[in-house]
Amino acid sequence: MRTILSFELTKLLRKKSALGAVTVALLALLGLFYMHFFWSHISNGYHGAIVKGKAAVAINRQIAEEHSGYLSDDLISSILNDYAKNQPDLKKKGVYSVVSHYAINTLVPEPTEMLIAINQSDEVLQFDNIKLKSQEELGSHFPLGDLKLGNFAPWNQLFLVSNSAYILVLLLSVYLSAPLFSGDTAKQMNPLLLTTKYGRNKLTVAKLTASLVISTSLFVAFYAIILAVFAWYFGFSGWDTSVQLNLDWITPFENIMAFPEKLTLLSTFVNLVIFQFIGLIFITAVNAFISSKTNSPLTTFAVSAGAIFVPSFLLQVFQGGLIHKLLTIVSVSTSNTAGLMLQLSHKGSQGFFLDSFWLNGFSILVIRLLLVFGLVLWTYRNFKKSSH
Repeated sequence: MRTILSFELTKLLRKKSALGAVTVALLALLGLFYMHFFWSHISNGYHGAIVKGKAAVAINRQIAEEHSGYLSDDLISSILNDYAKNQPDLKKKGVYSVVSHYAINTLVPEPTEMLIAINQSDEVLQFDNIKLKSQEELGSHFPLGDLKLGNFAPWNQLFLVSNSAYILVLLLSVYLSAPLFSGDTAKQMNPLLLTTKYGRNKLTVAKLTASLVISTSLFVAFYAIILAVFAWYFGFSGWDTSVQLNLDWITPFENIMAFPEKLTLLSTFVNLVIFQFIGLIFITAVNAFISSKTNSPLTTFAVSAGAIFVPSFLLQVFQGGLIHKLLTIVSVSTSNTAGLMLQLSHKGSQGFFLDSFWLNGFSILVIRLLLVFGLVLWTYRNFKKSSH
C-alpha cells in the first residue's frame, strides 16, 4: 500500500506544472505578507514616514500594551490623553498609532472634533471627563467592563492573510489533485489499471489518500510559514484581546461587539483554522468525486474551483432564508469571518438553524464530515465497479 501511495503522489507532483503552481502560490503568499504585514498601516504609517517596518511595529506594540485592559472610562481617557501627548512625536516619525486611533474613533462619543484638534494643534491638548459610549450605543452583547482591549491590530492582519492564503491552499490542492482519476481517464489508462491485482481496491484507496496527503501537507506548510512570519514580525502581543474588540470588525454591515461568546483573538484564530481545515477536507472529497466523473484534469479543476467560489457568490444573492443556511454549510470561504461568526451565533432569517454559536459551528463540521464520508464512499464504489 505504501508503494502504491508513493507512486500516486509521485505521479501527481512530479510535473513541471505542479512545481510551477506551487511556486506561483508561494509568490502570492509573499505578496500577501507584503500587502498585509510589511506594507500595512501598522508598519508603514503616514506618507513619507521616517520610522517604518519593525521599528514602527515595536512602537505600536508598546503603546497598545501600555493601554491594554478591560474597558473603562479611565482606560479610554488614558488612551486619548496619551495619544494627544504622543501624537506630535509620532507624526514626525510617521508612525500611525493604530490601536489608539481606532479605540478613540470607535469607543468615544463624537471623537472627530477631538482627533482633528489633536492633529492640528501646535500644543499638547488634554481632555477631562472622557466617557465611553454606552453598551447600547456600541451594540455590545456584554457589559463593556467584561471586554479586554489589547494589541488587536496585528491579529486583524493575520486574519486577512490567513483567509486569503486559505483560498490559495484550496485552489492549489484541487489543481494538484485534479488528475487523480481524470488524468488516467484522459490517457485511457483505466482499462489497464482496472485489470491489475490492486486496480479496483488498493489503487483507489491510494488515490484518495494521496489527495488527502497533498491537501493536508499544503495546509500545514502554509500555516507554518504564516505563523513563523507573524511571530517574527509582530509577535503574539494582544492574543488575549476580546474578539469583540477587534475594532476592524465593527462596520455598518457587521458589528462584532454583538457576538455573544467570550472568545479571545487567539481562541478565535484556532477555531477558524479548525473550521478551514474541515472545509479543505470537504473540498478535497468533492474534487476527488468530480475527478472520478470527468475525462479531463482541466475540467475537474474548473468544476472544483466553482465548488469553492460559487456558494460564496450565491450567499450574496440569497442573503437570508433556508437557501442561505444551506449554502453556508457548503461555502468554505471564511473571508467574512465576523459575518460568519455573527450568523452562527443565533437562529432566524439572518442566522442559522440553532440559537448557539458552538452548536451551529459543530453542526456544520459534522455535516461536512458526513458529506466527505459519503463522497469518498461513492467515489470508491463507483470506481471499483467501473468497467472502463
